[in-house]
Order: sequence, then C-alpha cells, then structure tokens
Amino acid sequence: MTLSQMKFASALSTQTDLLDLVQDLARQVRADLGAEKIDLVLLFAHPDMLRAHAGLGETVRRALGARHLVGCSGAGILGNRQECESQPAVSVLAAQLPGVAVAPFSITAETLAEAAGPAFWQFQLEVTPAMRPNLLLFLDPFSIPAATLVDALGEAYPAAPLIGGLASGGRQPGECRLFCDATTLEAGAVGVALTGNIELRTLISQGCRPIGQPLTITRADKNVIFELGGRPPLAVLQELLPQLPAGDQKLAQSAVLLGRVINEYQEDFGRGDFLVRNLIGHDPASGAMAIGDWVRTGQTVQFQLRDGATAAADLESLLRREHAQAGQPPVCGALLVSCLGRGAGMFGAPNHDIEALQQALGPLPVAGFFANGEIGPVGAKPFVHGFTSVIGLFAEPNAKVAPA
Repeated sequence: MTLSQMKFASALSTQTDLLDLVQDLARQVRADLGAEKIDLVLLFAHPDMLRAHAGLGETVRRALGARHLVGCSGAGILGNRQECESQPAVSVLAAQLPGVAVAPFSITAETLAEAAGPAFWQFQLEVTPAMRPNLLLFLDPFSIPAATLVDALGEAYPAAPLIGGLASGGRQPGECRLFCDATTLEAGAVGVALTGNIELRTLISQGCRPIGQPLTITRADKNVIFELGGRPPLAVLQELLPQLPAGDQKLAQSAVLLGRVINEYQEDFGRGDFLVRNLIGHDPASGAMAIGDWVRTGQTVQFQLRDGATAAADLESLLRREHAQAGQPPVCGALLVSCLGRGAGMFGAPNHDIEALQQALGPLPVAGFFANGEIGPVGAKPFVHGFTSVIGLFAEPNAKVAPA
C-alpha cells in the first residue's frame, strides 16, 4: 500500500451569491484538504458567473489560501460527478503538492509571433526539458492561434505531457476569460508547468472507429487530398459506403471523418493510432477532399465514423486499460476537458464522461469544463482536437510505502 503526500480536492457550486459561492467551494475543498496551504487551484467558471462577479478568480484564490491559480471560462462546467451544461456553475480542483514546483505562465499573441524556436519558450517559461515538466494550457480561441502555440510548446518540450483546452462561453473576442494567479485576462493563453515529484498521465478519447482500410496519400497540397492510393478520395469513399452495414451507412451521411496515422512504423492500426480530423469540403468534379489539417504525400489515412455509442465505447476502453495497468502510482486527482459537442447532446443523458471516469477510476477529485477545442497528445505529440474528451490523471511517483 502506498501513502501519497500529494492531496487533491474538487468542488462544484451553482450558488449565485458571491459569498455563498465562495463559502460553498471552500467548505467542499477544506473537508478534504483541511487547513493546510494549497499550492495550486484550477478554476473553471461559467460566463454568467464571471459577469455577475468581477474578480472571481482572485476572490476564490484568496478564499482558498492558494499560492497559485490558473483556469478559464467554460460554457459548461464539470466537477465531482456532475456536468453542468445548462446551469451556471463554478468548479475547482485544489492541490497540495509537496516536492512539486508550480510555475504559472501567460502568453500573448505578440509573444507567440516573436517566438524563435524551443530555446525561446524555455527562457520564457523558465522551464527546461531536463526538468521533465507536466504542462497544462488554456487559451482564448479568438485571440491566439491554438494549433501554432501547441505545436511550439510541443517542440520546446518534446517529452512533456501537455493537456488543456480552449476557453468557451464567449461568442466574440473579449468575452472569454483566462485566470493566472491574481490576473484575469480577456486574450492570449495561460498555463502552468509542474515539475518534481508529480506524474501526469493522459487519456485522449477521440470517440471514433476506423472503417474501410488504411490508404496512402499519393497526392496532396496543404489541407487538400487529391489522391488516395492513386484514386480521388471522393471515389474511394463512395465505393466504401455501400459495403458498410446499414446503420453505418446512415451514420456516414453526417459523421464521416478522416484519421491520419501518427506512427507510420506500426504494422496494424486501430483506435488511438489516428489523429482524427473533420472533412470540410470536396470537389465533385475532381473528387478531391479538404480536411481540417495539413497533410502530405506519403501519409497513411483511414476514414472514421463517430457517434455517441462509439464515443462511449472508446472512452470506456481507455479507462479500462488505465485501470488494468499494474505497478503505476495511484491517481490522486483528475482534470477533464470535454468538447462542447459531447455531453447530453451526444450521449442522450447528462454526466456521461465524468461518470465514466468516476466509475472506472474513482472516487476521484475531478474538475474541468466543456471546451471550444481540446488539447492533448496522440502518440508523443500534442494536438488541438474536436469532439474529444481529454483526461489528465495526477499521481505521485515516489509515494511512500506503508509499513506492513
């Protein structure tokens, strides 16, 4: 049996009065963490709460006595065992992290434009790859190119787990919010680097299953595929669809996507081996297809289907696999970032993703939000996803062993 010194607590509140809200969050957190100092709070708040309570982030940080706080706004808020999709809420994940260095950071679009390679980011964040950081990142979708920033940080820290999401709840620039310690921002990105005696394990559920066979791109330019295996991709798809079961044929009318293989050295490909991207258009004359990603000749791709049942099965499979792993440090807490397109609309009932997580690995302190895009690794590289559920599991690698 292991005795973890690292402790997490989560709280979710729908109280509308500021004093009641803060007291409710503090009561839940302190019930698990006691009066000891809190090193980090992750905060996620519905825009209605932020409009009603200016300075909510700093108010929560002070009420909890936290050294650091990061987070963002969300159109839906996740916490404990609940997903609040239609009711304004605030959730927190609070952590006591002995032996862990906590380094919050903020990034502007101007900083990203000036960036010049990995060394720039290592200087900017004051964190080197040798420190083996675990990175959390939250972005405003209107003011900073998410994929560019994620690619840059992935290059600067090639072995580091990097997860997070794009703030939601705003319909135009300036309406989303980001939190970094005492500061509330309307643009850019915020995050935190965790180094030392902490491990961040990631689960990325893209909720898709392959159909047909893997094919090689034989001609492409930017995000347009002109040939798959020497044939127009539209012709390949039109030939494939009648071969599918009737249910899949119906599903493919609205939910067919394309997955790009991450590790070309594998012999066989299945769920989890693809970076899944939307099909965003096609040319009936040439049969070319445009997708939501840059592609190149020589890459392996495969058509994919997504629906609620497939997404549920994919998440449950990942959680079962995680639960079955022997010899891993026990999970102390979890961050859950789910796409706005999931939730009750995809699964037909509320609380699906957070309940699946709690049933497989819980009870756990869990907090998170519904995002405009989710950030997490496929293979060893981080990407921005859609319709995905990203889970970060926090553990203490060197937890003490209890005496027999």
